[in-house]
Formats: sequence, structure tokens, C-alpha cells
Amino acid sequence: MYFSIGIVLIYGFSVFIVPITADTQWDRTVVAAVVAPIAIVNGLMSPVVGALTDRFGPRRVLIVSSVSMAIGLVGVGIAPNSLETFIVAVVVASLMGAAQTGVPYTYMIVGWFSSRRGLALGAMLAFVGLGIATVPPFLAFLISVWGWRFAFVAAGLVSMAATLPVALFVVRDPPARREVVGSGGEGHTVRQAVETASFWLMLAAFFFNYFAAAAGSISLPVVLADRGADPANAAFVMSLVGLAFIAMRLGYGALLDRLPPVPLTSLAFLSPAVGHLILLSSEGLIPVYVSAVFFGLATGAEGDAIGYLLAKRFGMRSFGKLFGINYMALTFGAGLGPASLHIMAAEGTHYLEAFTIFAVIAAIAPVLLILDGRTRSLTAREQTEYAFRAE
Repeated sequence: MYFSIGIVLIYGFSVFIVPITADTQWDRTVVAAVVAPIAIVNGLMSPVVGALTDRFGPRRVLIVSSVSMAIGLVGVGIAPNSLETFIVAVVVASLMGAAQTGVPYTYMIVGWFSSRRGLALGAMLAFVGLGIATVPPFLAFLISVWGWRFAFVAAGLVSMAATLPVALFVVRDPPARREVVGSGGEGHTVRQAVETASFWLMLAAFFFNYFAAAAGSISLPVVLADRGADPANAAFVMSLVGLAFIAMRLGYGALLDRLPPVPLTSLAFLSPAVGHLILLSSEGLIPVYVSAVFFGLATGAEGDAIGYLLAKRFGMRSFGKLFGINYMALTFGAGLGPASLHIMAAEGTHYLEAFTIFAVIAAIAPVLLILDGRTRSLTAREQTEYAFRAE
């Protein structure tokens, strides 16, 4: 998860925007908006990856995607010097790395763990936060020394060196998958799930939360640059996002095993609204760093919440497909949010209006979760018994 495609091509992309525009003279708004097709491709591929994981298991999916993601990232670095070619190369890289996301990894954790599922998810997904905290500054260092093209090539080679051995020698398909394949499994089919209000309320909540949180966090280096920060400090803000992400993943994951999950998640989903309110009501550099903590808290809760709530509500029968569909909503939010904020902000001239709109959007997510009466009404004991039957 530390080397997942979103770390490099979504969170890491924030440190590429200014260097690429300075080197190529391409329009900054267009370059920043490239995050949108990245996320759209990942989002559209998530249900496909989920279906492949249901069919073939996470191990095979991760072996293939470890190599294909590396090829895609290297391709971005060696692509010809054309804006159109660059966009195509980035989209292709996103497509080739679409399975190096939380879909197969979460499937594996949910399949292996039950009584401490929340903590297990939090521990694994905390490495996304570690990636957010350390990969963008490292990429910024590579860019400053060898240029942005070399940074893409290095990211591809290093990611394969880490993920391929894990897929080959560490990852094992969970027993839950073998039971589901053999018996049909307990829980909902995709068709049964999409006929419930719970499914659509969760889907919309996950989208709006990440739409607002990713827009804030991924835009922070650019906001800092517009407020006069040097490139090193602008990249450092992503480390704060990552640290808050890690803290939330571990703490929130452990609390999921002990507290009602819907109220807990709703409280966490208020964080991006606070982050945008801080940005719109202040000037200077310090408030930007404070807002980074709130954006990190929101994104840290999201990954745990999707896997945990879906498994509790719908079981393991079609977990890969259902998780993939909801992960699609998350990635759409991650791509469309930053691009929309940059367009609204008009290269820094309308930040006040943009942050106000995004604060309102962020407040929608917790309301939607509270409206999900079916999931909210499950007691802790009922949830545990349902999960046990599902596995």
C-alpha cells in the first residue's frame, strides 16, 4: 500500500505540477486537472479489479499489476515532450496500475481477520499515510536534482522492486475466498446490495468525503506556493497530511472494533469541512499546515470505513465487486475534487469562493451516513454475528 498507484499519481502528482509547468510552459490548470482522468480511470477499473479479485484471488492480481504499474510510470517519464502525449501517458499509467490499490489488499485483510478486523485494516492502510508523508517530499527531491521525468522512472522501478516480491512471497489468498467460491457464501449479491438504500447512501458519502478531502490535501502544495512558501516547505505539507492519515488509520481502525461504526465514521467525515473553513478564514502559511491535519484525518478514515461497513452490511459473498464499486466513488472524488478546486480557484484568484463551496460539499457526507438507518441500527453483537456467518 505504501507504493500504491494513488501515492505516486494522485498524492505525489501535487509536487509535479509546478516543475512540469516551469519546464514545459504548459498551462498549470490543465496540468493540475490531469489528476481527474487518473482518478476516473482508476475508478472505472475498480469494479473490474474487484471482479478479478473475486474470481482469481488477490495474489494473482497483485503479481500482474506490480509489473504493469512500473511499466506505466516509466512510460510517463520517457514520453515525448507534448501535452497531449503526456496526458495519454499518465492515463495509460493509471490504467496499468489500477489494481495496485486498496481493492485486493482490503479483500485479503477482510478475508483473514474478523474480531480485530478494524485494527488490521487500520494497520495495513496506515502505510498509505506513510506513503503520503514521505513519497511526495522524496519525489520533490528527485525532481530538484534530476528533473520530473527521472522522478517518474524512479518511482516505477522502485515500486516494482517493493511490490512484486510481496505479491510473490507474502500475499496468500484468504480462506474466506475459498469458502465463498466453494459454497456461494453468505451475504448479498451485487444486485441485492444495489437494491438497498444503504448501498447508495454509503456510495454517495464516500464520494463526497473524498471529493472534499482530496481537493484540500492535494491542493495544499499549490496553495502554499501561492502564499509565498518555497518548494521544500510546500512539499513538506504532504508529510503532515500523511502523519494525520497514519494516526487516524490506526486509531480509527481500533475504535471500529469497539464503537458504533456509523456515528464514528460520520464524526470523522466532518474533518474536511473544518479544513476548508480554516483555509477560507485565514491567510499565511501556518493555517495551511493546520488544515493539512484535518484533511489527513478525513482521508485516513475513508479506507477503513469502506471495507468495514461493506463487510458488516453485505457480507463476503460479493465483497470484491462491492468494494470495487465503492472504491470507484472514492477515486472519482480524489480526481474530480482537486481538479474542480483548481478550476474554481482560477490560479489563486478565487480561493475564498472555492474553499466555501468545498466546505459545504464536505458537510454532505456525514449527513448521508446518518441517514443510513439500516446499518446504523445494527448492534455491535449483531454485526459480529453477521460477519461470522458471512465468513
